Amino acid sequence: MRARITAIALALTLLSGGARAQSGGYFDFTQVPGLGDHPQVQIDLDSTMLGFLGRATGGDPDVADAFAGIQNVRVLVYEMLEDPAAVAEFVEDSSGKLEASGWKRIVYVEDEGDKVRIYAKLEGQSMVGMTVMIVGDGDGDGDGEGEGDASSSARGEAVFINIAGNIDPAKLGQIANRVGVDGVFDGLEAAESAGE
Repeated sequence: MRARITAIALALTLLSGGARAQSGGYFDFTQVPGLGDHPQVQIDLDSTMLGFLGRATGGDPDVADAFAGIQNVRVLVYEMLEDPAAVAEFVEDSSGKLEASGWKRIVYVEDEGDKVRIYAKLEGQSMVGMTVMIVGDGDGDGDGEGEGDASSSARGEAVFINIAGNIDPAKLGQIANRVGVDGVFDGLEAAESAGE
């Protein structure tokens, strides 16, 4: 599914059993049901850590420019889900809650057992948040049944990304590259242009 994420994604507090959007562009997906014990990849960069990142790169102006105005970057990648159906239901429920909270849907994909949802939170003409939710059955044939035993990747995979702060869409690729998820926003500008 990793290769499919790049191609399909066109780029990038549970409350009463469902997710809720927080103030600004932050979206909490720390309590998603069915994920398992821990992610295979977890990146948590708050404003303090983003400052450290800028200093750690020796004041590289490209890094400073990519993260200018960003308050928080969170990435969670799960390569084996305990309950893929529960995760898929969370994505559907969260999509409705995000839209009800004023988030704008940028990308909606249903393809061979994969779901891709990308939302943007706008304040006036500024993007202040982006949430990416990707869940797949792990085998790519859309039937939810994989080959091999229960430990195979057919148990499903999921990726959750949230970026909060003043987001310049032209810099999303730079941000993804810097936090190790390069390619996830490829084609997003084309998707936005097509939706206008």
